[in-house]
Amino acid sequence: MYFSATSAQNPALHCVGAATSANIEGPYAPAANPLVCPLGQGGAIDASGFKDVDGQHFVVYKVDGNALGKGGACNNMVEPIMPTPIMLQKLAADAVTPVGAPVQILDRDFRDGPLVEAPSMARSRDGTYFLFFSSNCWDSTEYDVTWATAPALAGPYTKRGPLYVHGTHGLQSPGGMDIDQDGTHMVFHANFRGSRQLYTTQVSLQGTNVLG
Repeated sequence: MYFSATSAQNPALHCVGAATSANIEGPYAPAANPLVCPLGQGGAIDASGFKDVDGQHFVVYKVDGNALGKGGACNNMVEPIMPTPIMLQKLAADAVTPVGAPVQILDRDFRDGPLVEAPSMARSRDGTYFLFFSSNCWDSTEYDVTWATAPALAGPYTKRGPLYVHGTHGLQSPGGMDIDQDGTHMVFHANFRGSRQLYTTQVSLQGTNVLG
């Protein structure tokens, strides 16, 4: 299990941790040290595991650069705009030990507002890698579920989408999605009656497109 927790060194920032259990229902024991903890860049959140077709384990996560932002939407729309890169970290066979340095596979640009976040990976049957993520700010009508594709896991990724935006199927500010390893089942959250609620859906990965 991958999770985010505040840093003892700086409680305003987060690190990504890993925990293991002999049973899926737990109890889980956290590793002694964070999996990733780039406090100088704003910390890290939104970790999601990915197992490639060759059995190799990875985790993707967001460097929480907007935690160091200067204000505005999601604390990152006042210059200088901080990067919020999505990183790919290779893991050992135990799925909790980092192997080598993380690789940046995506970052925000002017279309994404203050950030990109909530990464989740899938691979289609034809070998195309899909990186799902959200852009803009979760409490705005610009928040979305979108994706990028690449011919190789480490990229380069081309931004596509979006898949769901404010108003799609009556949804309000959808985002924060996660896709199952089968590449067809997805969960995400959206506003409903004043709070964030969980939704499920099914999608199909075809070429570089997502049909849902």
